[in-house]
Amino acid sequence: MPEPAITPMPYTGPSDAYDSQPPLTAVERVTNTFVAPTKTFADLRRSTSWWLPFVLMVVCGYIFAVAGLTHIGPRGLAESSIRNNPTQNERMQNASPEQRAQTMAITATIIQWSLYVTPVFLLVFAAIGAGLLWMGFNFLLGGKTTYYGMFAVTMFSFLPGCFRSLLGTVMVFAGDPDSFNLNDPVGTNPGFYMGADSSVFLKTLLGSVDIFALWILLLMGIGGAIVARVKVKSGVVMVLAAWLIFVLVKAGIVAATS
Repeated sequence: MPEPAITPMPYTGPSDAYDSQPPLTAVERVTNTFVAPTKTFADLRRSTSWWLPFVLMVVCGYIFAVAGLTHIGPRGLAESSIRNNPTQNERMQNASPEQRAQTMAITATIIQWSLYVTPVFLLVFAAIGAGLLWMGFNFLLGGKTTYYGMFAVTMFSFLPGCFRSLLGTVMVFAGDPDSFNLNDPVGTNPGFYMGADSSVFLKTLLGSVDIFALWILLLMGIGGAIVARVKVKSGVVMVLAAWLIFVLVKAGIVAATS
């Protein structure tokens, strides 16, 4: 498979310990993302190749999608989505039988196709994340990096999502299909365990404090800092601060519109 990679322009500024690291293979990059992430991100200074993490995430995503669509079914996933959305659930309760059937059919179709186009969503989210990292590290922290470098950082940082997809697949078969939550299938955040009558703001806020989300954010902070040649601590603090602002705004909007 051809690698959609761009070799960065030679850096002429002061060097550091990361510049003397031996080159890594594509497999070593993926492995080190989990056990020694600084090695992976240091290697992104040499080449921004990101095809392998993308392929792995697409495969894991499709494993989850096929499991959900075959074991629970599009209608079951639609019922789950509506049941776990208080606003939608209330509308369904007040709708006529014809409106309920129509809403259920539309929701099932949307969910089915959204699972099929996982690679497109992944690329879009990576593109947006890369743009935000590029602006943050260059203009807020005074780093020296390119959009392509931040795109590679984002793609490798997303790799923990593979574990989330695989755990979600396990829950599809091991859990109760009637209680399955497509939007939060593995329960790795405090909000998952809050009751339906809990504060919408607090439930949304705590639902964002997810193990995998924090893992990804930590990798973004470390990776962005190494590639942009700024302090790792500064990179991590910036990414987490931006995330905190985002989840507070998100929780406020969800609470106000519920």
